[in-house]
Amino acid sequence: MNISIVSPNSKTEVQDAYKFVKNILKFSEDHPRSLDFYINIFQKDPRYVVIAKDGNEVIGAVLSSDENEDTLLIGELAVNEKYRKLGIGTSLIQQLEKNAVKLNKKEISLGAQGPAENFYIRLGYTPRLFIQLSGNNRLDEIKKHISDNIVWENTGDGFSKVIVETNGVDKELQKNISEKLNAHTQYLFSKQIIL
Repeated sequence: MNISIVSPNSKTEVQDAYKFVKNILKFSEDHPRSLDFYINIFQKDPRYVVIAKDGNEVIGAVLSSDENEDTLLIGELAVNEKYRKLGIGTSLIQQLEKNAVKLNKKEISLGAQGPAENFYIRLGYTPRLFIQLSGNNRLDEIKKHISDNIVWENTGDGFSKVIVETNGVDKELQKNISEKLNAHTQYLFSKQIIL
């Protein structure tokens, strides 16, 4: 194995990374971040994309963008199954964190589910529970079930949404909220970046 962790040098490399991630994560046709989206990000600054290669073969990639001026948003992370548990995902994230510092970011954020949740906790990311109900003006319904530790709320655009500070990933809380409110829930993770 001759593994390297690099940012792309060309649109072709971005295309290869995107196709790799799309294949591993099995994107739907209406996935919110397209190849054109990431090519535009690459043209802004290649450091938003980090690729793991074994020789010339893409074996992992992390794709990111700006959430806002201070925050980098990880959109997708994927590693080839036969290269998992070798530290490739950790290396990709660590390089992206270094790149974020060079991009003058103060924070990295992302959404994750399943086994990825523990991965991000191990890397020092803090989880918060995102809860979303269909329909505007339904924040009170959410607050009946969870009023403590709400750090953000919003209603409009056809949805009512909150983010709740939790002590780690609380699957029981997530399941109860999902079932009681018929809500979409997902853990969001963030990490402060030291400049």
